[in-house]
Amino acid sequence: MIYLYLKLMRVPQWVKNIILFAGLIFSKKIFELPSLTKVCLAFLCFSLVASCQYVFNDFLDQKEDAKHPEKKNRPLASGELDSGIALAITGVILPVALIGAYKLSPVFFYLTIFYLLFNMLYSKVLKHIVILDVMSISIGFVLRAIAGAVVIGVEFSHWLLLCTFMLALFWGFSKRRGEINILKTDAGKHRKILEEYSIEFLDLMMAVVATLTLVSYVMYTVSAETAKSLGTPYMVYTVPIVVYAIFRSLYIIYIKNMGHNPTKAILTDVSVLVSGFIWLLLILFLMFGNLSGQPPVLQ
Repeated sequence: MIYLYLKLMRVPQWVKNIILFAGLIFSKKIFELPSLTKVCLAFLCFSLVASCQYVFNDFLDQKEDAKHPEKKNRPLASGELDSGIALAITGVILPVALIGAYKLSPVFFYLTIFYLLFNMLYSKVLKHIVILDVMSISIGFVLRAIAGAVVIGVEFSHWLLLCTFMLALFWGFSKRRGEINILKTDAGKHRKILEEYSIEFLDLMMAVVATLTLVSYVMYTVSAETAKSLGTPYMVYTVPIVVYAIFRSLYIIYIKNMGHNPTKAILTDVSVLVSGFIWLLLILFLMFGNLSGQPPVLQ
């Protein structure tokens, strides 16, 4: 039962909440133990709340998930785990996580509550409205980024928030595309909103948001505010890595046909993981490498 409940919580999906650490990194507090500890605890509380939301969603979507080739194997959709037991356990975990969030920061607590309520609104209303369904998911990522910043009392770049929103839109539209590609004519039976989309329309949306993601990230790296806050004018040198990651993502979606499960696609693709690791190392080097701050002289 414990294994089934952990499966229901979708712990691998916690990787989405890593964005809570963005504020810690870009505020140059990553090596400050109190701030690091606080964000780690915030990550745990937020992840538990998000997992509780997954349980509620799976409870509400049991019939629809049973018609999906992959989601039919989820504990509630398959009938392996009793719904009453799942809800009872969630009824204990959720209050504990929310109390922990409040202890960390009242503002973080309110953002977590808003995230939970917003996701309930998404499950009931927004996921049935074309385009707004994907935008709602993207707003959730922006809330994560803001929550990670406020818990340690730092500001977050507007350009970086915009980049986060666009990147989430990109993967959201790719997921819709992947679902249509897998389910074919049965797509509408699993998720009614899929009848409002087409492969061609989603290809167009993905092209637009992929471009906007790159533009917003480039604008972040060349911003005078970024150079001042991070103490380096060299952030633009991280752009090629981000460009590669976007292109690799397109390869995963169009060639490997894994767009329907973005989390699995990212976690199982070595190239994306390595590029992300190199990007992080370069970011840390540029911020803490004690560079002169003078532009290099090209020979």
